[in-house]
Amino acid sequence: MQLKSLKNKLKIIITNKYFDFVWLFFLSIFCFGLLIPKLGFYWDDLPYLYQYAAFGPAGFPEYVSSDRPFSAWIFSATTFLFGFNPVGYHVLAFFLRWGCTILFYLIIQQIWKNNKIRNLTAASIFAVYPGFLQQPIALIYNHHLSVLAMFLLSIYLMVLNENRYKKSVFLSIVSILLSFGMFSIENFVTLEFIRPVILWKIYSSHHTDDKRKDKLLQTLKVWAPYILILLGFVYWRVVLFKFPTYQPTFLSTLSQTPFVAVKTLVSRIPKDLYTILFGAWQQSFHFPTISDFGSRATYILWILIICSFLLTASVFVYKNQSHQKERLSHPQKHFSNEMILSGLLLFLLSASIPWVLDLPLLIEFAWDRLTIAFLPAAALIIAGVIGHLEKTKIVQIILISLLICFAVGSHFENSMKFKRDWEALENFIFQLSWRIPSLEKNTLLIGSGVALNYYSDNSLTSPINLMYSKNHSSGQIDFMVYFTDARDDEWFENKDTNKEYIKKYRSFQFNGNTSDIIAFLYSPPGCFKVLDRKLSNSITNPNLSIRQTEEIFFSSIDRIKRSPEHQPFFKLFNEIPTNTWCYYFEKADLARQYDDHEEIIHLGDEAISNNLSPRVASEWLPFLEGYVWSGDWDIVEGIITDIQNAEGNYSSGMCYTLKKIRKENGYPFDDELSMIISKSCQ
Repeated sequence: MQLKSLKNKLKIIITNKYFDFVWLFFLSIFCFGLLIPKLGFYWDDLPYLYQYAAFGPAGFPEYVSSDRPFSAWIFSATTFLFGFNPVGYHVLAFFLRWGCTILFYLIIQQIWKNNKIRNLTAASIFAVYPGFLQQPIALIYNHHLSVLAMFLLSIYLMVLNENRYKKSVFLSIVSILLSFGMFSIENFVTLEFIRPVILWKIYSSHHTDDKRKDKLLQTLKVWAPYILILLGFVYWRVVLFKFPTYQPTFLSTLSQTPFVAVKTLVSRIPKDLYTILFGAWQQSFHFPTISDFGSRATYILWILIICSFLLTASVFVYKNQSHQKERLSHPQKHFSNEMILSGLLLFLLSASIPWVLDLPLLIEFAWDRLTIAFLPAAALIIAGVIGHLEKTKIVQIILISLLICFAVGSHFENSMKFKRDWEALENFIFQLSWRIPSLEKNTLLIGSGVALNYYSDNSLTSPINLMYSKNHSSGQIDFMVYFTDARDDEWFENKDTNKEYIKKYRSFQFNGNTSDIIAFLYSPPGCFKVLDRKLSNSITNPNLSIRQTEEIFFSSIDRIKRSPEHQPFFKLFNEIPTNTWCYYFEKADLARQYDDHEEIIHLGDEAISNNLSPRVASEWLPFLEGYVWSGDWDIVEGIITDIQNAEGNYSSGMCYTLKKIRKENGYPFDDELSMIISKSCQ
């Protein structure tokens, strides 16, 4: 009796008219909401925050004038509301994503009114689609999601109005005004061509006896203001504003070698369709190992997958039972075919922009950003295909449940990667501040293979200037980060020193010189390291790449000063503990640069008394140098033993350091050190 009562209560809940919205909300929570308090800022978020720190919300019109001059409104509004608090941006991104899902659901409910189960399937796929993985870059993608929401709301109001017996002028005006969102960002502009298809579908449903000519005229009449706005956008974007970033490569190729251009495009269509439909889910079925992902995170991942599967299966079982009459009285196969065809048309419309610009569609950072425009297409195609499994209901429900639960797991894994990368950035910034308390102006920091997955050199330029610069509102930036493996400037390849280096940073400018450079290495679990020819080079760091070794040529550590000490920008970063190995290493490495052996010994004694030791044996070298200078041979022997027993070839760097010390003027323990070298450096 209790089980039957529970089933009846569950059925009442699931069949409630508001349940679908709640269901889509919880799907969104599972995908994007669980780790919001732990997420930070990523990628282009940080340059935008530097602009905010320099000029406030009012500075964005100039900042975005070079590529998207009508996008300033969203950045001015969100930075005014949330400032440097990442949670606000992530909460807004969550509600925008959920809002887009609800709008998409309401639209297809208006178009296919007797297709409720397939509509909920499509909306669920829209909610969890695992192709777009950059949702955690919230400050930037609030812009994209806002414009997508404006587009969907415009479509919904248009459809709602055309389904009314008495048309509302107010709804028409609001819908038309919302379509101006395309001027803010161009990613969804080609989706505007779905409007006449939707209008034709509505008029065909309402006026089955009308002639095609009448329906066509009515469609064109309603579509006219939207197409005028679209034509105005195209004229402004192509003729007046032109292409400040990506160029229409396909059109150029088409004019020169039309056969090659068409052949390339035709071969690309099935590949991109496969990527959007199958590639997006393919990685969802690849599960992380406990050793890589962590035991606790792995347990949570599987709990989410199992719970999502059971919940999805329960929802669609009860939904199918409650809509049996609908399925029997209306041809579900017809609905499924229409959804597939509509999805394919949306795919072609969405893909036209990356095709014209010759941009790749990939489910990998950072190209997966293009898939946000394919959300409606993927949702409709997949829901339509699943709809054709009507006769094998159990297979249909299992397939829906598998797609959703593994997409939920994929998003949790993705959010964990972003969470850990934010923590890695915080460690990077604090270790940098410990090793480089002060830095001469106009310094270029170069590196490669930097172990920060969701940050570029432009990203790091922002927090470094916020830490070291005093004046942010001059239009000049005093420091810049340069990833040598992401740029191809000739000065690096040709080893040109004393060459002026001027670089635009959107509305800011950096003025530097290739002789004023610090090379660095950041590869956790190792600590941040400053590279130079004498102290920290390819001998003491045996695992450097060829490029990292070449970077040492430019490094001038005399630009590093001990005072005044600068702190990380605490509005952006939470303070991290100083009772860690990397704190002692960075401070000791700084003291070694200034031959402050007493400070090294003080730091070493404290680190050893706290039972701290390095994960990378080369990090013993500053302490080895301090203790060798003090003649504390017991500790020296212990450090040498640890280095020799460590995995990897760190003995060469140890011997290099010992021999370097013996050659230095004024070293007082030459005999003792010579004995150690002869014993340990054979």
